[in-house]
Amino acid sequence: MMHVPFDLASRQKYLAQEFTDAEYDRRLAAVRANMASAGLDALVIYCGASSYATARWLTNYQAFNGTSFVVVRQDGGITVTTDGVLHGEPMHTMVWTCRAADLRCAAGAIYGGPPDEAATMAADAVGPAKRVGLVGSRTIPGALHAALLARLPGLVAADAVVADARMIKSAPEIERMDEAGRIADAAFEAVFEALQPGAEETEVAAAAVAVMLRRGSIEAFRTCVVGGNLAGLKHSYPKRRRLLRGELVFLDLGASFQNYVSDTSRTCVVGEAPKGDAADLLKISEDLYHAGLEAMRPGNTIDDVAQRLIRVVKGTKWEADFCPTGFGHGIGMDLFEAPGGLFAGARTMLQPGMTLAYEPMVVVEGLGTGVVEDSLVITETGYRLLTDGPRVPKI
Repeated sequence: MMHVPFDLASRQKYLAQEFTDAEYDRRLAAVRANMASAGLDALVIYCGASSYATARWLTNYQAFNGTSFVVVRQDGGITVTTDGVLHGEPMHTMVWTCRAADLRCAAGAIYGGPPDEAATMAADAVGPAKRVGLVGSRTIPGALHAALLARLPGLVAADAVVADARMIKSAPEIERMDEAGRIADAAFEAVFEALQPGAEETEVAAAAVAVMLRRGSIEAFRTCVVGGNLAGLKHSYPKRRRLLRGELVFLDLGASFQNYVSDTSRTCVVGEAPKGDAADLLKISEDLYHAGLEAMRPGNTIDDVAQRLIRVVKGTKWEADFCPTGFGHGIGMDLFEAPGGLFAGARTMLQPGMTLAYEPMVVVEGLGTGVVEDSLVITETGYRLLTDGPRVPKI
């Protein structure tokens, strides 16, 4: 039995919205406009452990456990269902952050409830709507999908309805991303102060995380400080390994501020100026970075940027090690979101308000990763960097 009431009146005294009512209303209006274009009367949005971002984007609900659904109806109604309830008490599990009046909580399988109860409650919340779309069709577990289909046999995939609405950021959203970028820049300053021969990779990463926490954020993902042979494989976790003078080290970090994230990476040599192949690798990474930025403007496609990058490496010793199939990704509340990956051949048009993590790279096994990555926003005339921290440590 739930002892703490969780109706909206009981939640109001705790509820602190991250954005104004007007901003949440704008988001709902954008989703409903996309629903109308897709011919949908209602939308069922699945939010699970891979990402609760859309629930937070629409309703301020900071879910962190279990399964949640947001049901948006064209008649103006919005419902949140969740089994992310610990100890059998919704108000012990941050449901007080939800601004939607219609919030329906289930105990969930962990406390003996039906494993698909949040899905059945979401289907019930659809009401008489006939044309219903599903967001999260690629990630929803089969049992939950089956529970929805049993009650909504005409359910169709509609992931783009929300993805497109979230892709173009509002001014308040970009303010959060600006702060996430400033925090990441400060974290990189701390990294380069700690990055000395003999320092452990984990020690350097800890310097970045300490800055993020002090400035009111958390890691957007686990901070990468990777030296030695693994620097030529790009991603890895820091270890209790001491950095060696003269080796390349791959660095990748991002801050999450009020659930909006930044992503930035650098590569450098430990304790001395780069030379030989290492110097050449770092130079090509700078050349790539600047060449692609020249094409970052509205009206160009992602492929237009890719072709600029390809021309830089064509005919060089790095051509085979360049990654045209992945030189960045959309970023916002999730580390990876619309417009998706940046890759050669992608015809998506750059638009003002898009936010991207831009990271053209040359990855050379046995040597290192040549990359400069920054987060940016597309503006009316070009782009603006959201991260712009130091590139190299002081020697």
